[in-house]
Amino acid sequence: MKIKRYTGTSTREVLARIRGDLGPDAVILSNREIVGGVELMAAVDFDASSLQPDAEADGGPGERRAATPAARPGAAIASSPVQAGARALPSRSSASDAGGAVKPSQRQQSVAAAPSSRPSAPPAAQARDAAAKPAAAAPAPAVWAGEIRELRDELEELREWVRASVAQAPVGSPSAIELRLQALGLDARAAREAAAGAKDVDQALDAWLAGVELREDPMREPGVYALVGATGVGKTTTIAKIAARLVLRHGTESVALVTTDTYRIGGVEQLRIYGRILGVPVAVARDAAELRAHLQAFSDRSFVLVDTIGLSPRDARMAEQLRWLGEQGTAVRALLLLGAGMSLAVYEQAWQTYRQLPLAGCILTKLDETAVFGAALQWLREHAQPLWFYTDGQRVPEDLHAPEVAKMKALLQRGPAAARAEESASRPGRDDAAPAVANSR
Repeated sequence: MKIKRYTGTSTREVLARIRGDLGPDAVILSNREIVGGVELMAAVDFDASSLQPDAEADGGPGERRAATPAARPGAAIASSPVQAGARALPSRSSASDAGGAVKPSQRQQSVAAAPSSRPSAPPAAQARDAAAKPAAAAPAPAVWAGEIRELRDELEELREWVRASVAQAPVGSPSAIELRLQALGLDARAAREAAAGAKDVDQALDAWLAGVELREDPMREPGVYALVGATGVGKTTTIAKIAARLVLRHGTESVALVTTDTYRIGGVEQLRIYGRILGVPVAVARDAAELRAHLQAFSDRSFVLVDTIGLSPRDARMAEQLRWLGEQGTAVRALLLLGAGMSLAVYEQAWQTYRQLPLAGCILTKLDETAVFGAALQWLREHAQPLWFYTDGQRVPEDLHAPEVAKMKALLQRGPAAARAEESASRPGRDDAAPAVANSR
């Protein structure tokens, strides 16, 4: 008996190859799917009668005889795992009963590789062929032993691949809390630090925000405050909001405004409009000497707010503006305005530009224009800069807020509307509430 293994992309293709190689008398022993196609085991000169039960061959179930694999090589093949799993169809026999039905003792468990026009040989002839070629069945056990070895090798390769994959997996993958904190704007390191020992995101934010200095009652000390920051960060509108807050608390006689923004078209006029609405004086400084003179003129005012021009750090006029403020010494305290939603690199660049000034704190602006501003809070924490105010709209002064942990958490997780609701619930009788002042950013 000759046994061969064939592989291909489809069963039809493999059957055609078996027919051409082994002839139409080939028998399919197994058929299984493999990666990329199918695998069939085929045999020729196969003794199909040897697969019949011993009881049927002897004439009845009461005369069953035991047969050893040496005496019955075909039985060893039929009892193998591969043969047991192969698809089997009954083959036709020339012997049938009077009604034309095939007798159970004459059903075969093999499948012909291809349809043949020749009728199957009688069982007696097949038995004679098997007896005439006893040596042909000897390689069968070795073939199946090789198949088992191949399966064992494949399993071992799969086991090694799984082990290697587990070994290469990243150690300490981020938890669900860390991933949520990263989605709020924190980088991986800060999120890991905040999530350490926390049961949920709220607990993590409570512990982490405790490391950010939040001024609950900012600007309670009289003085001169200059608002500095990049172009478009909202300095003029924020000055109007702070001035309105101070006017509500201390009266119009306690507040004055000064602007050095003579480069931007309409910058001076915008601040003057706010001054007329609030009833406070507005002065324009075109150089360091004028700035010093205006500050002396407003020395009787408790709070003087200075609006500065926003320029690129590489602009030569920026250095000039910084020199003007620097010549005033510690008499002027600077508040750095940072737009929410920027990256750590942007905040670091602003820090390198304005760090030479006596910075008293920072103000986060335009929180209503971004859904993620965790990076700004991370920068404040890492540089130990206090947060004085945050703004989340253009209304004056309603959209200027003193920071608190509960409100910052609401802003981070649910947005400005939730923060306003929590603020209204916690402080329904705010003394700085006032009708909005029309403005443009």
